[in-house]
Amino acid sequence: LKFVLNICYFYADILSIPKTNQNTLMKRTLTLLVGLAIVGLSASAQKAKAPKGSGNDSKKGTLFGISYNVTDFNAPKNFGSNSNATSLPLRNMSHGVSINYWKGINSKIDFHARLNGIFHDYRVKFQGQPANTEIGIELEPTINIRPIQDANIWNPFLTAGAGLGLYTNKIGAYIPMGGGIQLNASSTTYFFLQANYKLSLTKNVLGNNMFYSIGFAETIGK
Repeated sequence: LKFVLNICYFYADILSIPKTNQNTLMKRTLTLLVGLAIVGLSASAQKAKAPKGSGNDSKKGTLFGISYNVTDFNAPKNFGSNSNATSLPLRNMSHGVSINYWKGINSKIDFHARLNGIFHDYRVKFQGQPANTEIGIELEPTINIRPIQDANIWNPFLTAGAGLGLYTNKIGAYIPMGGGIQLNASSTTYFFLQANYKLSLTKNVLGNNMFYSIGFAETIGK
C-alpha cells in the first residue's frame, strides 16, 4: 500500500503542474513502463523454457506486477439512452496506476486482485460542481476465464468480480466486467491489456466508467 501511495503522490505532483507538462510526464511514465517490460521480456527469454505440462501443470504461478490505467467517466453516461455515448480523448481521461497480484486456480481460470490509484474529481459527483482532482483508492478482486490453457503465448480472457473504493472520504462499490489479452513470455513474464466496464453500486459516490489498463507482471512463485 505504501508503494502505491508513493506512486499516487508522484502523480499528484504531476497534476499540480501545467497541463502541457503533465502530458509530457505521462508519456515519460509510459515509456518507463514499456522499458521495464522489455527488460523483463529479455530476462525471461534467456531462461530455459520449461517443458509443456498437461492440464493443471500449465496453470499460472503467483505473479506480481504493475500497470498504467486510464478511466473514462463520460462514455457510460448515455449507455441505454437515445443519445450516443461519447468517449473522452485519452488526454482528458482520468489517469492512474495499479499494482497487481495474479494466481492460477487451474489451467484456464485465474484469480486476480488489483489495487488501483485513480486521479479524478470525485466531488463533482456528489457536490454537483467541479472541485480538485483527488486520489481514489480501489481494491478489486476478480476471476478471469480463458478458452485455452495458460501455457499458450497469446490468450484472451473474460473478467468479472467486485470492487470497493475510497473516494474523497466516501466509500463506493462497483462490479467490474470485461476482458483482455495476455502475452505469456515463457511463463516468467506476462503482459496484460485489459478493458472493463465498471457498473457502480453507489451512484451518489461513483459514476459508471470504462477502465483501460496495460501492464506486466513477473512470476514470484508457484
